[in-house]
Amino acid sequence: MNIDITPLDRWIVTRTASRFPGEPTTGITTQLEAYQLWMLKKTLTLAREKSPFYRNHLKGINLEDLRSVQDIRQLPFVFARDLADHGLQMLCVSQGEIARVTTLQTSGTTARPKRIFFTQHDMENTAEFFTRGMATLVKPGQRVMVLMPGPNFGSVGERVKTGLSQMGCSTLVNGFVDNPGSVVKKIAAFRADCIIGLPVQVLSLARSSRATAHGSSISTNRIKSVLLTGDYVPLSIIRAIKEIWHCPVFIHYGMTETGLGGGVECRAQRGCHLREADLFFEIIDENGYPLPLGQVGEVTVTTLTRTGMPLIRYRTGDRACFLEDLCPCGSRLKRLDRVRGRSVVRLGSQEIRLDEMDEAVFKLDNMVDFQVTLVEATVATAGIHLLNVEFWSIPDKVQGLERKIEQALYKIPAIRHLMDQGELTINSIFASNAKLFSRPIKRSIKQERIKKKINV
Repeated sequence: MNIDITPLDRWIVTRTASRFPGEPTTGITTQLEAYQLWMLKKTLTLAREKSPFYRNHLKGINLEDLRSVQDIRQLPFVFARDLADHGLQMLCVSQGEIARVTTLQTSGTTARPKRIFFTQHDMENTAEFFTRGMATLVKPGQRVMVLMPGPNFGSVGERVKTGLSQMGCSTLVNGFVDNPGSVVKKIAAFRADCIIGLPVQVLSLARSSRATAHGSSISTNRIKSVLLTGDYVPLSIIRAIKEIWHCPVFIHYGMTETGLGGGVECRAQRGCHLREADLFFEIIDENGYPLPLGQVGEVTVTTLTRTGMPLIRYRTGDRACFLEDLCPCGSRLKRLDRVRGRSVVRLGSQEIRLDEMDEAVFKLDNMVDFQVTLVEATVATAGIHLLNVEFWSIPDKVQGLERKIEQALYKIPAIRHLMDQGELTINSIFASNAKLFSRPIKRSIKQERIKKKINV
């Protein structure tokens, strides 16, 4: 089957050729790397001249030592704590030139939040990326339902809508899903061809549409494509949505720190083609050294065109790898494999991983979402870990799920090993009484510690 080359390819060729003043070169890789080196040096110059944080952070860096974009490894990393502690000092423009500020809570309830700053120029680049990236999965004239925040300027919903309007698409920015049944009716009334949203929330809509009059409220032939974004994407969720709506399910990789847009799959669906005219990506090991293609490590990003708050070698905490083979679409752009879940708790020699639990539990019919809490309990003088699971399901479809969830979790090798060794106990599995999606955030394993005395 012939697959058209990703629209990002031509866009990046055009941008690099028009903005890089050097001699023309043949091949997107050669031209792109020359462009990226040039833009990296521009960004470093801007950051050292305008930002108090970077003036100190990049002290002693000689731009002449950067002879290729791979020499970026000479530069120090930026961490989430730097954004929280020094956000204003990282600005390269006056606060009056900032068009959008996004506040992100870091891990821990008392931790200082991160604040990310964008200029109008930064936001325009994001909309342009969405225009090109969305051309993979929608056509002019189609109708797109966006289940992300809006409508304020700079929100992801507003930027997507702006990008899609340039394609001639009709877009409804609904916001996050708070009531799946209600949103299913909105999708049917809007006659959406494409749905964009968080993986778990879109799963809830697919399973709710099937439970409502056997899916008659959303025609299985109506939905042409789905784009999952905002969190890592379990394969079990992709399979479930495909099975119900019979349409391709695409992955987008991005976060606020990347300017919302980062990369998106093409029709081949063999990894996300990256926004390489605006961002330079690396995959590094735990010691900060670059990894070869195919090896999983931490995703690190450097902004190349950001004028408000550049990020230089920002460690995202996400884990993924660059794919080795050439994309079937013919593009030579880097492709990022599906991002792995970052929520991992090590118990002795074993790792309790949320992504493994997701693959096991979301396979279960009628499951919508679940929250895992790992409790470290001291019983007399001994320690044990208790696993609690709070779950949400399609209404009236709870019966029997507790046992199925327990069986699915026990099949995970690490959990089975810890349970067999007496180091872990599945303490409780229960259907939640809380409102579904009351606070849609990136999913993680919660951890608690308690002391409990018993008579022995």
